[in-house]
Amino acid sequence: MKFNTKLCLIAAGTAAFAAIPSAAMAEGVYVGFGAGVSLPGDSENRGEFNAAVPATPDFGAIPAGTPLGWNTGFDTGLALSGQVGYKFDNGFRLEVEGNFSQVDVSGHNGFQVGGANIDGVDVAVLTRGAPAAGNPTVGAFGATDTGRVNTYGLFANVFYDINTGTAIKPYVGAGAGVQWVDVRYQPSDVRISNDTASGFAYQLMAGATYELSSRAELFGQYAYRANTERADIGLDLLPATLGVESNQSVLTAGLRLKFGN
Repeated sequence: MKFNTKLCLIAAGTAAFAAIPSAAMAEGVYVGFGAGVSLPGDSENRGEFNAAVPATPDFGAIPAGTPLGWNTGFDTGLALSGQVGYKFDNGFRLEVEGNFSQVDVSGHNGFQVGGANIDGVDVAVLTRGAPAAGNPTVGAFGATDTGRVNTYGLFANVFYDINTGTAIKPYVGAGAGVQWVDVRYQPSDVRISNDTASGFAYQLMAGATYELSSRAELFGQYAYRANTERADIGLDLLPATLGVESNQSVLTAGLRLKFGN
């Protein structure tokens, strides 16, 4: 799915919530904006070959259906979000949120084909070129990566604000929705994937607000966000599909503007 299409879907969902007649939401409407950091968990990528890889003079054939996989690490990244919500008098809040994160890939390790570790094998086993003394091993090939993973999410959230009788109010929440995972793996500057998949996702949240005035408040929040299943990503270097995990801890701070009475 194209970048502009994803952003349009997120914007459309947020706009639809905001378009509810103001008479029906006379008190408690707010909009919010947040920015912070994404702390992604490693991905245990797992997949299989979709077609057979022919044998060469140096390497045997790889049959279709043969499992493959490896582990991928990520650097700390950027997280952005926007919310439109409604706060009730009993402490509950309902919210539609669009969010985005971008993290760089740090590297890959633990390459396996058919259950056998191939980190120490000449990378030609994957490229099907000729082995040579100057070739890197598969492990060395994957040790560095200039790729990245972007996520785009649209969530429905519910929160409960704890009334402390002060300007500071802790809260907890949970949300569910859809998240697009846009994967570019590029070990040693060789692009092996550039694909996007979507799936059901959830998030668990906790934070606190600080009331600046009757119309504005600051918030700080921790969220754990994850897709329930691996994103199926097609590979360019190999005739295979790879399931990529997406889970991250997100720390954000932001501002909410309230439009109720």
